[in-house]
Amino acid sequence: MDLFLLSFATTLTIIIYSLFKYFFAKPKEKMPLAPGTFGWPIIGETIQFLFSLYYGLVHEFVQERTKKYNSHVFKTSLLGQKVVVFSGPAANKFIFSQGNKLIIGWRPKSVQKLFPSTSFVPIEHDTKRAHNVISYFLNSQNVERLISTMDNMSHLHLKNHWKGKNEVMVYDQVKLFTFSLSIKAFMGIEDSDKILNLYEKFKIFTQGLLAVDINLPGTTFYKAMKAGNELRKQMKVIIKQRRVELLENPNLSKVDVLTQMINEQDEDGKYMTEVEIEDKVFGFIIGSYDTTATTITLTMKYLQQMPEFFNEIIQEQNEISRQMMPRKELCWNDIQKMRKTWSFVNEVLRNTPVVQGIFREAIEDFTYEDFYIPKGWKIYLSFGATQKNGEYFPNPTKFDPSRFEGNGQVPYTSVPFGGGHRMCPGKEFARILILVFLHHLLKNFRWEPKVPLEKILYPFFLLAIPTDGYPITLSSI
Repeated sequence: MDLFLLSFATTLTIIIYSLFKYFFAKPKEKMPLAPGTFGWPIIGETIQFLFSLYYGLVHEFVQERTKKYNSHVFKTSLLGQKVVVFSGPAANKFIFSQGNKLIIGWRPKSVQKLFPSTSFVPIEHDTKRAHNVISYFLNSQNVERLISTMDNMSHLHLKNHWKGKNEVMVYDQVKLFTFSLSIKAFMGIEDSDKILNLYEKFKIFTQGLLAVDINLPGTTFYKAMKAGNELRKQMKVIIKQRRVELLENPNLSKVDVLTQMINEQDEDGKYMTEVEIEDKVFGFIIGSYDTTATTITLTMKYLQQMPEFFNEIIQEQNEISRQMMPRKELCWNDIQKMRKTWSFVNEVLRNTPVVQGIFREAIEDFTYEDFYIPKGWKIYLSFGATQKNGEYFPNPTKFDPSRFEGNGQVPYTSVPFGGGHRMCPGKEFARILILVFLHHLLKNFRWEPKVPLEKILYPFFLLAIPTDGYPITLSSI
């Protein structure tokens, strides 16, 4: 009886406490969501965003709302997703350095289908392996060999495709050059016919990255999937052949990314699957040739428009050529001397970012600047809204490469290659390639644009591209 009364009293106490807590206790307050609006049902603010994206005006889309809500963080709805938009150096630092356990890269369905290994390879694991491979590829033992390859290929490309020509379509020619070099560096392929065949397929493949993933004949995505399947067939043959070469000669001296991928092991001693190797090589090629070609083209366009900076850079390159004699090939020390040239390139990328921003996804609930970010929400980090903000770059509409001279900018204000743990693994590859090509170009040619007021747009919502391909009238010196 006593046990019954004790159990009854305990149960009654729990019920009374629960009822009191439910009806009278002050509910736990949740952090507020970021300010903003989801716009129209389903479409949200997608139309305004895509319009801004196409015309290179995402920074205005973001700055208008930042000012309206008095916050560097605001919510919206894009592409059918709830999105929190971030901008400012603090946001850049958080996304690239401190958000590793809270945020991952967001891959649209089209990308997931075109890169099938994304269904079973975590993004953070993917990034770590990419850094491992590229860091080995660019170590002190291999970088001089890479510079020599870039030097020779730049010289030959300009000799075969530019010299003696009155007119050149810059974007197309530079893109073919950067693709050819990427194929050699990443896959060890030098045959020009094979390279051209791969180039045509990659052009179709990349157009499907942000296309609507409708796999029906005639659609952009269908063509991209078809091109991807053809590329994979070729890659399987190349991987099989390379594995045979490595079995016959384990100390194979050929140093390219494909060889490193085949040899790469994770902390558990596991090798990559064939699909992983294919996807990573494709990713390296796409990430290197397109963005690098755009950067070189934009730099040429800005150089021609600004003779005062052009002359400074010519002087720098001529002095490097003088100091090289009698040596003919560029080396690592020469690249390090191209400070004014690289400052100019950085100001080009600040003024006209090759990519206007990146998408991420929250994998945990978290707070940022006292705002609650729910798990599953997408995050858009705007580069241009920071790079064209007078608070961080005084007189932001003025083109001024000196911003990047000396100690350069405050960290995380200009992030064309990412930052912190999320620094683009191919940044140094791209920097060397851009500077080597510009050295040979400026040493041998001068040019005038055929379309002086040519616009820069972002077709397929990806990269900045001159609408006419930047056609020029060329003269040799």
